[in-house]
Amino acid sequence: MPRAVYFNQVSIVSFYWETAQPQRKPRSNGTRIIALIIIIMVVVSTGLVFIGNYNPTNTSSYEPVRVAVIDSGVDIDFSLQGRVVAEQSFVTVANGYPSTDLTVSDSRPDNVPHGTLIAKQIATIGNTLIINAKVMGDDGSATTMALVEAIHWVVEQNASVINLSLGGTPTLGDPIEDALNWAFSQGVVITTSAGNSGDSGIPGTTVESPAVFDVCIAVGALSENGELADYSSTGPTREKTMKPDICAPGYITDSSGTRYYGTSFSAPRVAGAAAALIGYCLTNNITYTPGTIMTALLKGADSMAAYPDYEVGAGKLNLQQSLYIIEQTSLDGELPIISYAFPGTLPIDFERLFEGDTYSFDIRLLTSGYTTFDVEIDSDTPSVFIIENTIEVNQTARVPITVEIPDSGATVIQGNITFTSPDFGVTELTISIDVGTSVGRVAFDISHTPWDLDTIYGQFREFYKVLVDNDISVTEIRNSSLTTLSFLQQFDAVVLLDPCVYSRNETIPTSVTDYSLPFSETEIHAYEDYYNAGGGLFVVGLSESVANLTALNEFLDWTGFTMTSSEVPSGDTPALIDDIDSHIITSGVNSFHYLGATIQILGDGHGLARYGIMPVMGYKEGTGRLVVTGSNYMLDNWALLGEYGEADNGQLVLRIVLWCSGLLV
Repeated sequence: MPRAVYFNQVSIVSFYWETAQPQRKPRSNGTRIIALIIIIMVVVSTGLVFIGNYNPTNTSSYEPVRVAVIDSGVDIDFSLQGRVVAEQSFVTVANGYPSTDLTVSDSRPDNVPHGTLIAKQIATIGNTLIINAKVMGDDGSATTMALVEAIHWVVEQNASVINLSLGGTPTLGDPIEDALNWAFSQGVVITTSAGNSGDSGIPGTTVESPAVFDVCIAVGALSENGELADYSSTGPTREKTMKPDICAPGYITDSSGTRYYGTSFSAPRVAGAAAALIGYCLTNNITYTPGTIMTALLKGADSMAAYPDYEVGAGKLNLQQSLYIIEQTSLDGELPIISYAFPGTLPIDFERLFEGDTYSFDIRLLTSGYTTFDVEIDSDTPSVFIIENTIEVNQTARVPITVEIPDSGATVIQGNITFTSPDFGVTELTISIDVGTSVGRVAFDISHTPWDLDTIYGQFREFYKVLVDNDISVTEIRNSSLTTLSFLQQFDAVVLLDPCVYSRNETIPTSVTDYSLPFSETEIHAYEDYYNAGGGLFVVGLSESVANLTALNEFLDWTGFTMTSSEVPSGDTPALIDDIDSHIITSGVNSFHYLGATIQILGDGHGLARYGIMPVMGYKEGTGRLVVTGSNYMLDNWALLGEYGEADNGQLVLRIVLWCSGLLV
């Protein structure tokens, strides 16, 4: 698809954007486009439009419900006659587009009737009426200003559901979040495509904005055989919340026999289901809120036990079951008595915890209205669980859960946490942790990277697994204010991942700027003191094209290493580095992958590997131990899963951490 690249501009108009491929090294340009469309020609014997109903029910008898399609416009044919009740285009110069297009017909990005297909899918639910809000031109992009204006307009048009089959890299200060929070407060259910950057789960965290927001129902995609589609974006989020929320079939077939795939087409199935639930409530004098509908959809979903929650959410959409839940929990004129804790089990399947670790995650409590939940912990070791005794929830709330694992004596920690509301019933969370004994303790400092992908849930998942599988405890440092000498000294080594990389600040959508997260003087001194006190550091930088090397080199000044402006190799394909010096770190390592900055080594530092004549990795040993490199391509998920080809990436990064920790002598 066409791409607008504004990386080198100081300020730009913000666009809502989704790239056609996963952004491994994201530096968002603040744009969002429609979810990736994969087109396969298939034969449909009837020759007519075939857009499959999912859990069809007799919805035509329900009260009509307005569903807003904020997309590329809608072409009205016989199947949509009488169903579109309001239309407006927001594609204007005032909203940041290069030209104004006030037509409401489908702009057909990439020659695909994207908005029309979505409207037709929603219209298979018999009680739906369509509000057409056009925000995309023929390049498939939409400005944030247009989206905000469209959201407010569709609420004024009495939309009860908003469908957003678009997305992009989350940014700082995204104005869409405030607009959607407001819409939710006005009684609107919001369904969103989770994103199409799943890449068979390799990247880890790829759920996009706006799907990452708490008030949005993030919808993943299923293939024709009911399995998770390999493109469907996965969670959890960087903020330690569970996404996506639910899954539905991610495909549509048009009258020509062309089949389209993507989470663009799973989201409107859930939007239609939400409209059916609302219509049922209106028809049967049942009071509802957006929280009611969200809770019923997630609680009614069919469990997909073969997949973790961070891939499929609560499970597969089941409209009939969700209707049944509302029917069985409702009194005339009252809110349904339902609540749901999501996720219902922790920790994540690949997480391993050790004696002395602290585990944390934010669950989401969903319910019909405003209430207070009393919290009860059933465990042989209740003191290790840290959670508020009472929790106030207005339809949806994040609830921080912390488990402090004792330094010794515990082999298993189990607990069942019950949330009880006098208004909306009971829901539960189960925590079960097998406690290991570690040989070392390592921290991943991600407090200086704003990239959502830079966590153990994202592109460093496999690196995390290499370490914990070798009984090395891993803790993420997410708050830079914690970086003091006393805090750092609880770890044998610290890995600084992607420090000072750029991202986008979208707080002012008419003036989007680059920003990075530099080190304070206090942090720099803390790390220098940590090294001088015997600590180990592994600094994993990136190239000038994506990182603020001035800020990173200010941090590195005391080390004698410098990141240079030279990037190797040229292009986007990592090189195989095989010019490697003999050292205990590199024993048995014949090659590793690299794409990033070269380094300069001064003072008492030594080289470990080169690209041509240019150093790409070096080390220093004094009281402490230090390794510096200008690339993360040897330790991301792709490298450690062999996606770049054969190399000794896993062995190298494990030996670096062991050496920095004083465990390799």
